[in-house]
Amino acid sequence: MESEGKEPHIQNSGGEGEDTEPVELVLFQVSECYVYIIMVWNLKTLWHEAKAFFVLFVQIPPRKTASSYRADEWDVNKWAWEGILKVVSKGEECIIRLEDKKTGELYARAFLRKGEPHPVEPVIDSSRYFVLRIEENIGEPVHLHCAFLLLFFLSSCITDGRLRHAFIGIGFRERTEAYDFQAALHDHMKYPSC
Repeated sequence: MESEGKEPHIQNSGGEGEDTEPVELVLFQVSECYVYIIMVWNLKTLWHEAKAFFVLFVQIPPRKTASSYRADEWDVNKWAWEGILKVVSKGEECIIRLEDKKTGELYARAFLRKGEPHPVEPVIDSSRYFVLRIEENIGEPVHLHCAFLLLFFLSSCITDGRLRHAFIGIGFRERTEAYDFQAALHDHMKYPSC
């Protein structure tokens, strides 16, 4: 009798006509993720209007051949940004979110979707660094960090009719964090949440 009372609460009754949002599940979170900017142009400084000073972005050379990126070509001790990385599963979609440590404001995001190219590419010479294809849905408000947004539009912006995207490097302090990051992405692809 007790289970009968709980059943309607757990299952949706199809007659109400309400669209239910998929549940968001945080599959992985790390408080220290480092971002490296992959630049198309040779732009080294940008004016940061919010604080009125020059910001030096670390330049990652673009891919020279069809081979993968190499972390030894980056200055991994000089990152452009540091913050929280979360892997969030929402239905069949997986969102990789980079957020400010203090405010929680969105810095950048990448989407892992069924039938689309994987947004994460490991570098070939380290297990702690990856290249991430970040994107912004056109028509949605922009929440990206001001200086990064300028770089996003000026140097690495690519439009395919639906999305603007850029490539950034990300790195983790520990190999175990990088492994757990990859495992969370794999788990989502193997067992997408409802």
